[in-house]
Amino acid sequence: MPSSILIDLHTHSLFSDGVLIPAELVRRAEVAGYKTIAITDHADSSNLDFIIPRITQVCQQINQLSKITALPGVELTHVHPQIMNKLVHQARELGAKVIVVHGKLSSSR
Repeated sequence: MPSSILIDLHTHSLFSDGVLIPAELVRRAEVAGYKTIAITDHADSSNLDFIIPRITQVCQQINQLSKITALPGVELTHVHPQIMNKLVHQARELGAKVIVVHGKLSSSR
């Protein structure tokens, strides 16, 4: 029976509602046996350009020195559907490799 490969593509650092700095988050995952982790902090148009470059930078450093693969990402949270494509494009330009979408807007007013 093949062994399991541990991957987590939806984690948060202290840049949103997590409690660890990105490097510690990734290191703990590595010690726990994970092979890949994505850091996907909550974002919208107010903080996208703040979070992604920082996560991208630390992931590049980690990937040069560790066995675990760290992927920069973002969780677009409660973003209106009319601007979702724009923010996804912007996130990709800023370096996000994983984009998670969360939240649902009610159609009733």
